[in-house]
Amino acid sequence: MIAGVPLAPEPDAVTRPPQAPSSVRSWRFWKMPVLAGFGFCALQVGLLVARFGFSDNLNPGRPPGGWIVGMLAGLSLFFLAGLLAALLVRRLLRGAQGRWRVCLIVLTVAATPFALLASLAGGLLGPPLVVLYATVPYLMFVGIPVLGHRLWLLLESRAAS
Repeated sequence: MIAGVPLAPEPDAVTRPPQAPSSVRSWRFWKMPVLAGFGFCALQVGLLVARFGFSDNLNPGRPPGGWIVGMLAGLSLFFLAGLLAALLVRRLLRGAQGRWRVCLIVLTVAATPFALLASLAGGLLGPPLVVLYATVPYLMFVGIPVLGHRLWLLLESRAAS
């Protein structure tokens, strides 16, 4: 003890608090976006089946089952689109509580059919637009209200001070 101050414990004696695993690397973080990606793929396949049925006459001139390669490439893009859309919606919903959160979730559900159709139309224009067009409806339906709400809270806090 020096002048009434106790000595610091030895570095080996100090126990560090347990660290939580990195949230980005955990399955809990990725579970919902991965499920959304698979859900997006399932909805796109359902839309394909509803439109064309189960016939193998979708691509005449190709060997039977040759369309599987194109289908898997398209489904991987739809999976990526669903994954990114879920990450975007998670970010937009962060911090929302109560009725406001319920309103944003309802808007998210309302944006999903538009995102499916937009990404399907984006596939006609090229692979990057499949992913981009899947997120645009969520930005319009959910992002604009979130931006407006945050601006409202900012103006309200400035008026109060």
